[in-house]
Amino acid sequence: MELAFNDGMDVINMSLGGGSSYKINPVALLGDELSLRGMSLAAAGGNDGSSGVWMVSDSGLGDHATSVASFDNAYGFYDSFTYGGVSHPYTPSEAWGEIIDLPANATLVPVLEKDGALSDGCDSSIYSGLDVKGKVVLTLGDTTRCLSGGRGANAIAAGAAGMLIQTTPYGIASLGGNANFPMGSIEYQAGEDLVAVWKKTPNAAITWSKSASNFLIEGGGAPSDFSSFGLDGDLRSKPDVAAPGGNILSTYPLAQGGYAVLSGTSMATPYIAGSHALYMQAKKSKPHGDVIRKVFKNTATISSNFKSKTKASATKQGAGLVNVLKAITTTSSITPDHIDLLDSVHFKKTVKITLKNEGKHTETYTFSHVPADTLNWYAKGNAYPSLTPEIEANYATVKFSQNKVKIPPGKSAKITLSFSQPKKGNAAQFPIYSGYVVATPQKGNVPVSIPYTGLKGDVAKVPIMDTDQGFPLMLLRNATGSISEIPPNFTFDLVKNKPVVFTRLGSHTPSFSVRVFDDKKAFKGYLDTATTGTALSNWTGRQKDTDDKGQMVFSSWTWTGKVLPTENATAPVTLSSGTYNIVVASQKKLTKGAYPSDFEIFDLGKVKF
Repeated sequence: MELAFNDGMDVINMSLGGGSSYKINPVALLGDELSLRGMSLAAAGGNDGSSGVWMVSDSGLGDHATSVASFDNAYGFYDSFTYGGVSHPYTPSEAWGEIIDLPANATLVPVLEKDGALSDGCDSSIYSGLDVKGKVVLTLGDTTRCLSGGRGANAIAAGAAGMLIQTTPYGIASLGGNANFPMGSIEYQAGEDLVAVWKKTPNAAITWSKSASNFLIEGGGAPSDFSSFGLDGDLRSKPDVAAPGGNILSTYPLAQGGYAVLSGTSMATPYIAGSHALYMQAKKSKPHGDVIRKVFKNTATISSNFKSKTKASATKQGAGLVNVLKAITTTSSITPDHIDLLDSVHFKKTVKITLKNEGKHTETYTFSHVPADTLNWYAKGNAYPSLTPEIEANYATVKFSQNKVKIPPGKSAKITLSFSQPKKGNAAQFPIYSGYVVATPQKGNVPVSIPYTGLKGDVAKVPIMDTDQGFPLMLLRNATGSISEIPPNFTFDLVKNKPVVFTRLGSHTPSFSVRVFDDKKAFKGYLDTATTGTALSNWTGRQKDTDDKGQMVFSSWTWTGKVLPTENATAPVTLSSGTYNIVVASQKKLTKGAYPSDFEIFDLGKVKF
């Protein structure tokens, strides 16, 4: 980033990120510094949509950066196959990386459960008694229990010649796959169609295309399922705006074919970076990144989820899908470019916005309110957020100090917005609501809009630690690394056996720590480890559900008797033999950080060594 600034670049594309966070992180802070010096920064919003709320990525969280969400491409250039007289597009796995060309005798075999439903193929036992040698197996692409590599390994072991994976809930997913094994991702409806044909004609041949062609894609033109949800740790409205990032045909290493179809906010972000460059070119000027961001947010297309009649949450699509032509031709703007209503305790009931007429003629604007889906991630009283939300028709209301306003050219008008939280919705379940304030010019010019977001309830009461899965907990690790319960009245020697603390964050926390107290309740310091450092971190994001291998994500802290005595200490110290109390403490959101009143605290009990 510094090199880009020093080399005179105008725009930085950040197709990378470190996951859930606060705006106080190195990449976001540097991005803001560079933006204030005239640069424009577009950063990927993250691909953790399957993990649910609070997951928008760190690199775009700056006040002046553009955090980019993804929409699926409406059309795609795909390889295909014909089965039962119908052509279906597919994407080869990254490990295969080329067209699939199997012989005609490699017919289709759907892998079915006992109830006739398509299996996810995650259990090798599903192939027991099923002859798939030399065949193409079809499985469900649900990633709850395993990923493509796991189900592919089971198919390979059973002798399959190839695999097709039905994307769920829709679209064409990207697959990692297995080396030297033909694997392709197909649409959900295609999977249903294949099973229907197979039931009528089990021996029907699959004909594989020799070249790619255009297809209208299931789920296209809507927010990508993989695109991460906001909000950030301060309940700020992120991501900012969306761009095409699902099923994008672009260049690829020549050794792997030169072109490939990939998906991710890493594909959407260059669209925004390029859009910023187009705007600079069209306007023959180089506004700062946050100035351009406002224009793109003001003119974005507010969109719906696939097959939905309501607007998608602003925590998913930001201001909407980027529209470069409208951004270049608009003659109006709204400041600020978003509204953070925060939670019920800190609720911003009234907000002032500025509407500017940048055109050459007097314009009359009409204000309107477009509500969006309210998302409930804690509907079942769960501590760790659900992976998919309950969508509720509970909307905020907005009143305008003026429903219409006439503004001369080059002038502005200040409008007061009066918000009311949704009347329905359980505040104890922390539903996140959102919507859009729209100003429509009377003379047919480009309407402009801004998103707002808010949380009903007290965000300080949102659970931080995943108690649903039994976190936090303390166990015994022996010399071989095996984990077991700590026996009653046990004394650790810290060589052959050590206590280990396990934690799993389901929400952001401004301050996380594992604290050590002596038997007189005197604070001795923060638990220090030999391998993972000190159990102390500030501005910490939540942990996603599973890693790329489908394993649960959590943290472990193996104690060797050392502590960091204070936050500012430069080195840990070794405690003397004795009995100590271990406490896990996480600061609640939007609190001042007074210990212990502003913390979620778990006393894990005593350790003697």
